Amino acid sequence: MSKGDLRHCLTTAPVFSKLSPEDRDELVLLAQRRQYEKGMCVCMQDTLWDDVLHVHHGRLGWSMLSPDGKRQVVFEIVPCDFVWGHSLFDHNPMPASLEAIEPTIVYAWPRETIIPIVSRQVEAVWDITRVLVKTMRTVREVVYGFAFHQVSGRLARLLLNRYEPQNGQSVRRDITLDEMADGVGTTRELVSRVLHRFDDEGMLKVSRARFEFTNLAQLENLAE
Repeated sequence: MSKGDLRHCLTTAPVFSKLSPEDRDELVLLAQRRQYEKGMCVCMQDTLWDDVLHVHHGRLGWSMLSPDGKRQVVFEIVPCDFVWGHSLFDHNPMPASLEAIEPTIVYAWPRETIIPIVSRQVEAVWDITRVLVKTMRTVREVVYGFAFHQVSGRLARLLLNRYEPQNGQSVRRDITLDEMADGVGTTRELVSRVLHRFDDEGMLKVSRARFEFTNLAQLENLAE
């Protein structure tokens, strides 16, 4: 792939499509080609990083490190995608790490190179906010998915510990959504969704008055 491909991606991508052809040509000229082998880090969580990247070939992944040291890939960046370093906007450390999932070639622009060019067009600046909001919504859905799975396990444990059921046993539902939410550290809305998920997947029949434990092994596996 060549810089001609970069020029095409700039023409069609958010933010850059709002620039003049001359501005895009200048960015192509100033782009710094970088290559990363699988597993190499582009930027580290909790460090300052204010570059903008275009993924030319390969894949990058945003990963987050939890306080207990667990690493989780949040989502991937694929060819013709652009990455805007968070530090570029607020001068604060990065909330996640960016690493190569496979051998990857990128074109990069440091803050001092790209900001003066993008700032020439108001619509391009406005487009940046759209890009960031879209990214924020994507991350929200991913994090919500993590929370959903974590709550599923905690709620399964709570129900098993409270009722100590036998397979196929039906018990009186003597705990409210609010009480379950307090017990697993989440909201009543998420508890309700998880209960319906248990029902849909055949682990637990849920009614207003009773719980019927229809697949105890699956529920126990989830609790572990």
